[in-house]
Amino acid sequence: MTLHAFTGPRPPHDGGQGTVRGALVGCGPLSAACLLRWHADRLDVPLPPRDALAAELLTAQRAFIVPASGGQRAVLPWDWLTGTNDWLRAQALPLRARGLWGVRRADALERHLHRLFTAGTPAVGLEFSPRLQHYGLLSAYQPGATMPSTTLRATLLVDGSALHLAPRVGLGGVFWIEESGPTRAGP
Repeated sequence: MTLHAFTGPRPPHDGGQGTVRGALVGCGPLSAACLLRWHADRLDVPLPPRDALAAELLTAQRAFIVPASGGQRAVLPWDWLTGTNDWLRAQALPLRARGLWGVRRADALERHLHRLFTAGTPAVGLEFSPRLQHYGLLSAYQPGATMPSTTLRATLLVDGSALHLAPRVGLGGVFWIEESGPTRAGP
């Protein structure tokens, strides 16, 4: 089956996680930092470099070190959203984090991906399954997953590997950043 590729301007690469306080920053904060840098560059808003921004988001997203993981951090999907939005409000940025996760119906996720990719807006995918636990920037997805039992397969930007956004066993989703209008009153 054919992949629907993201054709918009590429966000910063989400590979090569840095270490913060003795553990990897985590794919949740890193993926959010890449989306925020993409929007900041487009809106000409000054933000810290990707890795410094990911370190700030680490706290906001309540990332935690997974026991017996060798220093891997994890972020729960609701904390990806609320933490990113809390950080955006604290910075008074005209952006908001959005997401659709936990949906067993691949067709709902596919509709959101189609809308985002058509608009040239990058997205982060989530797979939390026995196969993989990861957030990552998406470069493509495989259209046609319209049955509730069908997995929605996507391709990671970093290395071209597969991510299942609606796994048969587990949890998946799609996250993005969009403009929300001004967040503070003018002078």
